[in-house]
Amino acid sequence: MADVCDISEIQKRVTLYKRRTLAATPRVAAVLLLLVPSGTQHNVILTKRVRSLDHHGGEISFPGGSVEQGESLCGGALRETCEEIGICGDSVRLLGALDDEMSRWGHRVTPFVGVSRTADFRMQQAEVDRIYNIPLEYFVSRQTYWTEKWFRGQQSRTVHFFRWQNDIVWGLTALILNKFVHLLSKE
Repeated sequence: MADVCDISEIQKRVTLYKRRTLAATPRVAAVLLLLVPSGTQHNVILTKRVRSLDHHGGEISFPGGSVEQGESLCGGALRETCEEIGICGDSVRLLGALDDEMSRWGHRVTPFVGVSRTADFRMQQAEVDRIYNIPLEYFVSRQTYWTEKWFRGQQSRTVHFFRWQNDIVWGLTALILNKFVHLLSKE
């Protein structure tokens, strides 16, 4: 089996992936599943949002956010990544996009996968409390992955989780990570 954490294997799998797209919604967002080199492997970059934010405060997420009027999806993901952690488009090589997802707040979210040539972060402290630099192989191992069934009224949904040290990555971020890991692990 190929080394699923090798960047050429990741690029091949993401490039060949036939992603699922969802119809446009009034609220559109894009995130960047950013990989940075670490020795012979790559790490996944996640951020912990400042607790005082109105939306998703204290949560762990990918860099990204709402796409502005007239902006492309990948342009929005790259702009937000630059604003939040200082890794700008000229230092990111986009590998492709994963399945569109619908957030519980009604945003259609498009995740892009990219590789940064640098890990020289400049954290925007008004929005980002912490940057996580987690080995991709940690997620591939799925040792700390689980799901729960949550209910609200008559509706139920499956919520995804990964544990990283003393923190929990959950919800849409964990779902996207899980799908990415599944894509990499396919025979």
